[in-house]
Amino acid sequence: MGGHGTSRDPGMNAAARDRGLLSRSRHVLAPPAGPAMTVAAVASLIVGIVIGFVGQRSRMCFVGGIRDWILVRDTFLLKGLVAFALVAWVFFPVSALLGGVHASGFATPVLQTVLFTMAGGFLVGSVSILANGCPMRQHVLAAQGDGGAMMYLGGFFSGALIFHLMVSPMLGTLLL
Repeated sequence: MGGHGTSRDPGMNAAARDRGLLSRSRHVLAPPAGPAMTVAAVASLIVGIVIGFVGQRSRMCFVGGIRDWILVRDTFLLKGLVAFALVAWVFFPVSALLGGVHASGFATPVLQTVLFTMAGGFLVGSVSILANGCPMRQHVLAAQGDGGAMMYLGGFFSGALIFHLMVSPMLGTLLL
């Protein structure tokens, strides 16, 4: 009596089904296993090296591009932001057509999600202006040995960890 859903204990079958153990489809965000994990790790490393190289050579910084355009009307860094937006605008629909994950934004935009996203974006943008560059630029500067950028990234990742472990679950219980 092999196969999915043919257990003699219906209670165990229901429990396994509730945990998703009997489902043949894999969740989109589930981590790959086996050789797929190796391919994913190598592909991520290659893409990260390429993006880091391009970011370092071009001095790419989204916040710096907007800052320079507002203060001195210099569009050099702003061209990187425009190029990034155009590539994303073309890549995501093409990826969905080729069978990739369809990026649709908010499934059901609720007021709290929109407000927290705007507040978080404003806070990261404000701190990035004070730090003289966006997180992308801070990664590049830290890789070049800039101690201030390393401190920025230490605080950035510490804040992300604190939010993920403490603030997000607390907000989830308060708002839901």
